[in-house]
Amino acid sequence: MAKSNLSPEAKAAKAAYQRAWRQRNPEKVRQHIENYWERKAAEMNTPKYKARELSANGYTQRQIAEKLGVSVGTVNTYLNND
Repeated sequence: MAKSNLSPEAKAAKAAYQRAWRQRNPEKVRQHIENYWERKAAEMNTPKYKARELSANGYTQRQIAEKLGVSVGTVNTYLNND
C-alpha cells in the first residue's frame, strides 16, 4: 500500500468523513463486510490455498498432489506462483 502524503489535518478530515459516511450508511457497511468474508471463504476453499496450507504443515509436494488429486507439477505451480 502506498504511503499517504496527506497532512495531519487532511488525514483527520478524511477519517472524520469516513466515520460519518459509515454512520449514515450502515447497510452498505454491513454488505461490504459480508462480501469480504464470502470472498475470503471462497479463496480459502481453492486447491491453491489448500496446497499452501499443507505445505506449511510439512507435507511434501508428492503428498500434497496425492491429497488434492493433482499432479506434482500442478502443486509446484500452486506453491511457486503468486
